[in-house]
Amino acid sequence: MRLRAFSAFVIAAAVFASAPAVRAEDKAEYKPAKGNDVVIYTHHFKPDTFAAGLKLVEEGFTAAQAKMGQTRKNYFLVNPDTHDVVVVSFFDEGMSVDEWHKFVGRLDVLEQIEPMRREPLEVEPFTVDAITAAP
Repeated sequence: MRLRAFSAFVIAAAVFASAPAVRAEDKAEYKPAKGNDVVIYTHHFKPDTFAAGLKLVEEGFTAAQAKMGQTRKNYFLVNPDTHDVVVVSFFDEGMSVDEWHKFVGRLDVLEQIEPMRREPLEVEPFTVDAITAAP
């Protein structure tokens, strides 16, 4: 399971690194930087609850982050064959992973998702070391 989440992180990093140049109107958008915290969350859903679980993960956690006032970049990676959703969540400088994990809005979403899971949530913390791009 850890290898799968780490692979998801590598894929998300590659997607971020290959993103097109930032337009002038997007300059205020948060971009992960060296030293930022990153957490990989892997959700394992039951087949019959996968679609609803995915929707809750994407919409519920994003809304909770906004409500908490955290600046974040999230990549949602989906494997419909295994019913897994991997979220690679980059925390802007000064955003606390610990405070996020205690936030009632996050806990409320987790409570809604819990009966939909086939396995416990996996949480893996990392730190951004480098962001690179190739032609």
